[in-house]
Amino acid sequence: MAIHRTDTRSGTLTVATVTIDHAPANVLDLEHVRELASVLHQVRADDRARVLILRGADTVFSTGVDIKEHTPETMPELLPAFHSLFEALLGIPAITIAALHGRCLGGAAELAFACDRIVAETGTEIGLPEIQLGCFPPVAIPQLVARLGIGRATGMILGGGNIPVEDLQSWGLVDSIAPNGGLEAAIDLEVARYSKWSPAVIGQVAHLLHEETRHHWARRIPAVEADYLENLLPHPDCAEGIAAFLEKREPVWQEPEGLMSPDEVAL
Repeated sequence: MAIHRTDTRSGTLTVATVTIDHAPANVLDLEHVRELASVLHQVRADDRARVLILRGADTVFSTGVDIKEHTPETMPELLPAFHSLFEALLGIPAITIAALHGRCLGGAAELAFACDRIVAETGTEIGLPEIQLGCFPPVAIPQLVARLGIGRATGMILGGGNIPVEDLQSWGLVDSIAPNGGLEAAIDLEVARYSKWSPAVIGQVAHLLHEETRHHWARRIPAVEADYLENLLPHPDCAEGIAAFLEKREPVWQEPEGLMSPDEVAL
């Protein structure tokens, strides 16, 4: 098992910690996406935890979805499986906390942004590099427009680089920054904020907050997923970007034909 769950107590609350442990970079391939979904569904089925901490083992949170599986054969299965993780997170009546360190990239960043709270260690590399590969992060589009506004969402998604955690905190995306080596203490401090309250009421509030999240951006996931699979995945630039990355060379993009037909952009 590469996805570990441990339950502890903090005051009145049961705290479930779910750890991605898939060395060397906690990459989420199809097998481990399914395993993570199974663990999240079990947390929901148990209905005991009122705080859930999502974290990565060793030196990174996760570098995201496995690029080697980004093929026309695998992605129609991998992408819906990955997107089911968001519904699983939102289905848990618990405060969800992403505990970030090292690197948190691509799909892993989308997972972190789907949590109610983010605690990140200083120097954590957080970014959406998909544009470098001729791709885009489907969930991040509705997610970041809802959470940050169109300008910052555009900058993050099309910039392709990492954003300092201090900037993300000033934007309201990261909630707490821990000093180097201080992530555990920062997580404990975050959990302690809720440890005296009624577990039943926390569960009800978390459920209502997650319903609001569905309304604001999560309901858009099926539409952006369909656009990704139907329009982006068959495009030659998508295959070229992935191949260039794996072959460690610069991509050669096509001339500026878009993914959309003239009819789709006509006013």
